[in-house]
Amino acid sequence: MWYESDPARLVIEKRAMEARFPQFRLIQDGQKLTWVGKLQSNRGNTYEIAVIYPDNFPVKPPDVYPIDPIITVWKDEHAGRLKHQYNDGKLCLYFPGDGSFSDRTTAATVVAVAAAWFFAYESWLASGKREWPGKEAD
Repeated sequence: MWYESDPARLVIEKRAMEARFPQFRLIQDGQKLTWVGKLQSNRGNTYEIAVIYPDNFPVKPPDVYPIDPIITVWKDEHAGRLKHQYNDGKLCLYFPGDGSFSDRTTAATVVAVAAAWFFAYESWLASGKREWPGKEAD
C-alpha cells in the first residue's frame, strides 16, 4: 500500500488534516485508509463525509463520499443521470482534465474542495435546482 512504501507521505497527510480539519479521524479498514468527519456549510448545514485514499495515491487524489445526509444531485430525473456526482455517490470535485490535482495534493486540500462543492450544492438547491454555479462538463 502507498502508506507502507511512503510512510513520510502519511505523516504529511496526518499533519495537514490535523492542522486544517482536526474534527476528522483516520480509520484503517483492512488496507484502506479513510478520513471521516463533518463539515459545516456557510448556511449552517452539517455534512458527514468519508475521504478514501485510492490504492494508487498520490497519483490519484482521495475520493469523497457524503455519508450523512446521503445526497443525490439529479441532472435529469427521467434519464437517471447524476449531476456533479458519480453513480456510486462519489462527489465530482473538479472539471475533467483541468489539472486541479497533482501528486502533492493532500486529503486536506480535497476536503476543502469538497466544502466548496457543498456550497455549490446548496446554491443549486436555492436556485430551485436550475443552475449549478461553476463550470459544467456537459
